[in-house]
Amino acid sequence: MNILSEFFSLLAKAFSLYSTICFIRIILTWIPGLSYSRFGQFLSAICDPYLNLFRGIRWLQFGSFDFSPALALCLLSAGNSICDGLSRGGYLTIRTLLGMALNIVFAILDSLIIFILILFVVRLIMILLRGDNRSGGFITDAIDRSICPFVYRIAKIFSLGRPISYKLALIISCLVLVAFKVGLTICYNVLFEIIIRLPL
Repeated sequence: MNILSEFFSLLAKAFSLYSTICFIRIILTWIPGLSYSRFGQFLSAICDPYLNLFRGIRWLQFGSFDFSPALALCLLSAGNSICDGLSRGGYLTIRTLLGMALNIVFAILDSLIIFILILFVVRLIMILLRGDNRSGGFITDAIDRSICPFVYRIAKIFSLGRPISYKLALIISCLVLVAFKVGLTICYNVLFEIIIRLPL
């Protein structure tokens, strides 16, 4: 192994390690007690300067949920893949970079759609089990505050301006998201085939 291969191998391992540390930091932010512990503060000092670069990207925010860490982790993963490929004697082509960019965009959008769809389905199941009562406790209210504007914005397209129930708006939104996910997957596959056939 030459010096350049060793360098890229070490760099790939550094990307992987930093990605794992950032992932742990992200998980700790969901547990306030651990987030403010000495260990949490240590991880914050290491990871937050990088993670903060992605905060505030509007299209990665959905109500009170922030998906910018997903982009941060995807870019670290791409850096890991690039360095790992270079350490094994590979080389970068425009086709490789386009493929990675497409994978990153698809992974973020797909994860975002799946997460939102899970929220919609969970809320719909709660309504079906309890009735159409929108006040059901702290968790239910938090979910509704985050998803309600989005649900009605989607449903408004199909309701033709007529008022509809929250339950019907959720059903319409779930169907639209499933259709969008299928369409996104088809587009990804078509674009990936185009990239593979590039002569570069």
